[in-house]
Amino acid sequence: MTLSKEMQTKPASKKLLRLVSARCDINAALEAYSHFVSHAGSPVAEHFFFAMVVAYGRPFTDNYKLGSIKCDYPSYPDYAEDEMNQRHKRLIDIRNKFLAHSSVEGTRIIVIPPNVSNPVTGQSSQEFDHNIGKRLFLDPEYSEWLVSVILAFQSRLDVDVRDQLIVEYGGDSPSEIFELETGWTDFKWNQKKDNNKGCCGG
Repeated sequence: MTLSKEMQTKPASKKLLRLVSARCDINAALEAYSHFVSHAGSPVAEHFFFAMVVAYGRPFTDNYKLGSIKCDYPSYPDYAEDEMNQRHKRLIDIRNKFLAHSSVEGTRIIVIPPNVSNPVTGQSSQEFDHNIGKRLFLDPEYSEWLVSVILAFQSRLDVDVRDQLIVEYGGDSPSEIFELETGWTDFKWNQKKDNNKGCCGG
């Protein structure tokens, strides 16, 4: 986003920033879905599915200085139709187990001993080799089933963003465009050492 001139800035509640940020993420998820559909059958399709799932799941993580959108929707998913709730849970499960993180449930590995033909390349080596595969979700009908909940959440956010804008700024009757105060101008790269040792057991 490029601004043509300096404009007035106004403070915003964390709630409004969470809602607007979530709306942007859902936009990205739907854009990725559109590319997934238009590239069905292409090797790049899996990358668009990846983008769709990760973008949808982003608001539900503990976002830096904002928190999770669950602060505003503590009972979500809360659709009357249980299948819609299952769509959300499936998207988050795919994100957490297969796409945003590595998982043994999403990984298949075969080992090729020395002097044995590799079933992928048809060649053999004098050293150990291996092939690795990741679980993919490329069925267009499956993605079409999932995207329904993304569209439903988009509609909810549209209403709630507008309502929150009225709550915070409607009384001021603003007549000019203004920018919300975020952390945009305060950004710095984090140079702190990562002390997370993880779980490295054999």
